[in-house]
Amino acid sequence: MGKWGLTGATIVTPDETIKNAGIAIQGDKIERVSGGPVRGVDAFDAGDTVLAPGLINAHDHLLGTYYPKVGNGPYENWLPWDNDLKSALVYEERQQIENRDLYLLGAYRNLVSGVTIVSDHIPHFVSEPFLDLLPVKAIREYALAHSVASFALAWGDEIAVEYQKAIDKDIPFITHIAEGFDDETKQDLKTLERRGGLGDHSVLVHGIAFTESDIETIKKKGASVVWCGDSNTFMFNATANVKKMLEAGVNLCIGTDSPMSGGLNLLFEMKFDKDYYTKTYGAELSDERIVKMVTSNPAHAFKLKKNGHIKPGYLADFALFAKKSANPYSAIVQAEIRDVELVVVNGRPAFGSARFRGLFDSQKVACQEVTIDGARKLVVGDLTGLLRRINRAVGFKKKLPFLPVELDG
Repeated sequence: MGKWGLTGATIVTPDETIKNAGIAIQGDKIERVSGGPVRGVDAFDAGDTVLAPGLINAHDHLLGTYYPKVGNGPYENWLPWDNDLKSALVYEERQQIENRDLYLLGAYRNLVSGVTIVSDHIPHFVSEPFLDLLPVKAIREYALAHSVASFALAWGDEIAVEYQKAIDKDIPFITHIAEGFDDETKQDLKTLERRGGLGDHSVLVHGIAFTESDIETIKKKGASVVWCGDSNTFMFNATANVKKMLEAGVNLCIGTDSPMSGGLNLLFEMKFDKDYYTKTYGAELSDERIVKMVTSNPAHAFKLKKNGHIKPGYLADFALFAKKSANPYSAIVQAEIRDVELVVVNGRPAFGSARFRGLFDSQKVACQEVTIDGARKLVVGDLTGLLRRINRAVGFKKKLPFLPVELDG
């Protein structure tokens, strides 16, 4: 790949904003960021857009990608929800689809919402056959447990062994935790600490039952927390005490969870979480803080040392959003799929408005032109073929609101 660039965007790094800026790409890296036009490269006009680090979905289950939500909560913990899911007709419907296509469906769901990296929390042997097929990156290096309760699924080795892997390899240790209200689940953090799984490599997903004392311990240990607000409120009619976590300085990230319990995509989740915070706490969760919760915060949590920022030498994973607001952070949080103007993964365009055809062609990226969310877009791979395979598998034209693609015929 040759050098190329974009010029004229407002760049959100995300620690600062740079107006009328330029960015130069060499291979899969950001070569330079300038406060004006970039020179010496084939530069494309970004138009009236905001350029931000590629969004990071801090919790998803790609194999569980489907629609609609399933559940009749509130539940005591995750297990009765899982039982309801697996007895639902829509689950039987989903089972007709090949695992490869469910992975692709989940990846495209993330891509069109500006996501370049997703944390697909599942044992490695399940995900590894599909990761090289995806149009976005799924985190490959992580240690894990499903959860810490006696009814946890058997993912990974013993918790202490998995956590030691995380330390030795400097990778995250990911687990669901405190996902519910039964007596055992309320003790999850103490259980995790006792079993040797709590520290600065821990990524703790959900945390609905965390007490203020738990939050103090999490901050002291340097662990990160993933907030899945829509999924939590759907399943439990409650979510984590994010206000206390933010006040304590916990590294807080945002994830969608599967769309069978959570939000349609990360764009939806950011809006949901902002609205939830206002209604619950009577205060505003700033758009700048939300953007960091889907960029630099998860990059820190998942030990992604070359992601989450727009800086020279970092990976060229970024997204352009239509500038719907004078506040560039608000333009990102307010965005819909139609407002995602361009998504670049490892220095190569993967999704974008039809006006970027020249960029796709210059980088020799094969793409389809589709109408999605009412806008003409270019997308890598065979998205329409995927959707047609799914329709054939289930026996009818399936509506998937997280991928509102118009199919001919």
